[in-house]
Amino acid sequence: MKFSRLHTWTDSIEEATKIQERFRTLISIKPERTSFKLIGGGDVAYSKKDDMAFATVVVMKVPEMELVERVRAQANITFPFMPGYFYFREGPVIIKALGRLKIVPDLFIFDAHGINHPKGIGMASHLGIVLDMPTIGCAKKLLCGSTDELGNEVGDTAPIYNQNKIAGMAIRSRQNVKPLFVSPGHKMDVETAVQVVIDQLRGYRLPEPLRLAHIMSNKQRRNYDSNYQNNRAVSRR
Repeated sequence: MKFSRLHTWTDSIEEATKIQERFRTLISIKPERTSFKLIGGGDVAYSKKDDMAFATVVVMKVPEMELVERVRAQANITFPFMPGYFYFREGPVIIKALGRLKIVPDLFIFDAHGINHPKGIGMASHLGIVLDMPTIGCAKKLLCGSTDELGNEVGDTAPIYNQNKIAGMAIRSRQNVKPLFVSPGHKMDVETAVQVVIDQLRGYRLPEPLRLAHIMSNKQRRNYDSNYQNNRAVSRR
């Protein structure tokens, strides 16, 4: 998969803030399409032993839920842990994985936030700009804003309000399980993002492309951590 690297990576929060402010003006919340045949999902897992991170990106054919491609990558994390800046922490390893894709999906769902973000540009939005394609943020926790009370039936939704505007939706993806927080990333609106996520639910909390990416990235992490002592021994040779 080819895309433009529109900026250099930085470990400086000050520089990252400037990049966010510049890129925020490029976000589009108007969908170019509302039906999709190939949907990608991307997630990152962290080693419990060191600063290594593992990204898995999958592409699935829908509605058949057929896995058509999977790519993986790993890289050392160098950006500090700071809420609101996860694009700069996880972006490098996700971009590394994305560069290995041979099949380009119609859109991506990332375990990240879109426009529901303190600066209006979460990782899903930033990746959408870099990729120049539709993206959706589907997060397990609410980073900012507030929601109305949410029903317990699968598919129930409640608006996410951020600065008196609807920036996304909380979605009940499974009964008696904490909701997902969905917001448009890029080239996407709230309504389409919510419908895409609901359409990809298969009885689990996460939509299927994101669920598979989550499982696979965590498998990478577990394999790495279980061999950690051997890895260190090899690296010292």
